[in-house]
Parts: sequence; structure tokens; C-alpha cells
Amino acid sequence: MKNIVIGILWAGLCGSVAAAQLDYPEREGRFLERAEEGWFWYEEIPEEETPPEPPEQATPQSPVETLSTPKKAQPESKPAPPAPTGQAPAPMSAEWFRQNISKYKDMAWENPTPENISAFLYVQKMALNRSAQFAEVWQQVVATDPMLDANSTAPTTTSPTLRLRAETKKARKDLLTRIKEQVGLIYFFNGSQYSQEQARTIDNIQKLYGIEVLAVSTDGTRLPDDFLAKVVMDEGQSKVMGVRQVPATFVAFNDNTTKPIGVGMFARPLLEDRILLVSQMHGAISDEEYLASQFQLKREEDLIAAVAPVAMSESETNDVQNTDGFIPPKQLLRIIKQETSK
Repeated sequence: MKNIVIGILWAGLCGSVAAAQLDYPEREGRFLERAEEGWFWYEEIPEEETPPEPPEQATPQSPVETLSTPKKAQPESKPAPPAPTGQAPAPMSAEWFRQNISKYKDMAWENPTPENISAFLYVQKMALNRSAQFAEVWQQVVATDPMLDANSTAPTTTSPTLRLRAETKKARKDLLTRIKEQVGLIYFFNGSQYSQEQARTIDNIQKLYGIEVLAVSTDGTRLPDDFLAKVVMDEGQSKVMGVRQVPATFVAFNDNTTKPIGVGMFARPLLEDRILLVSQMHGAISDEEYLASQFQLKREEDLIAAVAPVAMSESETNDVQNTDGFIPPKQLLRIIKQETSK
């Protein structure tokens, strides 16, 4: 009996819960006052409202194209041909050969017919023939104009070359010996192998020409006893003279001015030439004396300095130049001969 009561109560409870879960409309008054409505299971269950379907969205296009729908290739837009610039060069002129000889060659290579190859070979032959004529006249002009002949500045054959070299060597030795009263050397060194090797070169210059050398040790190292240079310790001399690396060599003049001539190792001929060069720049020796110590017969003339003022003056008065600044060969040669013959 107890189990039956429990079952009934459980069934009623479940029914009440089920009824409560149904979406019945709310009513006024208590249930006993609404007996005419009958039991709730006789009432029609209200239909559940279905929510409106969302509008269909467009299917996003796949970023990967399938083979079934190939994409049509867009026709490539061809660039417009370049507009013609200027006038075509005159046939067989230098500009014509520059522009067209490669075209004949390419045409013969891409389509090697007898006609194309023959045309290229003839164009090439004409260019080579003109080059040979140019070289022949070049030799004639150089041979008959000393100003254009390099042999007038320094010999190009064996015998004169050897003679000039011997004369230059003697002039260099005499000049270095003569200026020993006007110049000296200051040599900064340390205990490195490079400094010691360069010190021997400096010592040879002192022994050969009598030029005094003051050697400044930056780390307390001394030179061998057979060296003639006077050695002193660096007490700020390197800082005053801006020495950042050793070995470093300076030329000192008797007016207490100095000129650097090299940092690092140098062969003796190069050091000798730099001593003479800075001496000429300082005025200790003349231009002619310095030229005699070089492997040259004469100094090249500065043609630009001689020709430019006259050419500029005539271009303003006589309209020698055209719009491109070109001076016709006849007028240019007249100006050169006029100025170099003075």
C-alpha cells in the first residue's frame, strides 16, 4: 500500500512537472475556481512557434580555383613602342657603326643564312679597315709632332733608357747629398719587427747621404749600436705630431716645419723620392732639380691651361664653338700651335 501511494505521488509529481514544462497560457484565478476547464490533459497543447529561418547567405567563394571552372587568362597589354628620338645617323658614320654592327651580328647568329653572314662580315671588314687607317695616320702624326711623341718625355728604347736611368740615379744622389744641411728625418718606432726593418732602411739613407735622423722610441726600445741615428724616448712628441701608428717617418726642415712622408714600411728608392718631393713642395729644391732626379727628359706641358682661355675668348667673339661646345679641328689646332709656340 505504501508503495502504491508512493507510486501515485511520484506519477502526480512527474505529471505536474511535465505540465509545468508545457508552454500553456497563463490563466486568472485558482484551479478549483476554473472547474469548467477540466483536467489539463484535455486541453490542446499549444503549437510550438518555430523561429523564422535566417536568410540564406551567399556561399563564400573558395580562394582555390577548381579545375572544373578554369579562369580565363587576361590578354597581356603590350607596351607602346618607344617614340623615335632624333634623326637616324648617316650611313657608314661612326654612330651608324656603333648602333648597327651588333644588329648585323645578332641577325647572322639567329638566322645564319649566307646573306646575313656575308652582310655582317662586310660591315665588320669596313670597321676594321677604318681602324687600320686610323692607326696608320696616328703613327704618322705622333712621329712628326714632338709634343705628341712620348719618346720626347722618356725614352722607350733600351739604350737611351739605360743611359737616362744612370743619369737620374746620379742626379738623385747628388741632390740628396746636397740638401742634407736643409732637411733631416724624424723616425718613430717601437720594438716590432716592422719598425726594426724600416729602421735599417732609414739608417742606410743616413749613411749614404749624410742626412741626420732623430729616432723616437714609443715603447722604450732602442736601436742596435751600429745605427747612426740619435735615439730619444717618446715624451709626447708622437702626440704633438699626430702619430697614431708606427713606424712613421717625417721630413724636418731647418725652419722647424715637418712633413710626413710615410707610415709603415717603404723601400729606400721610394723614401728617397718622397724626401725629394716634399723638399720640392717646400721650396728646398727647384722644379728643375727635382725633374732631373726623375726618370723624365722634360715635364709635360699643361695644354688645358694654355688652350682654355683662348678657346673661351674666341668662342665668345668669333663663334668658334657650336651649341655642343665642339671646336672644329682646324680652329682647335690653330689655337694649340699658337699657344705652345710662345
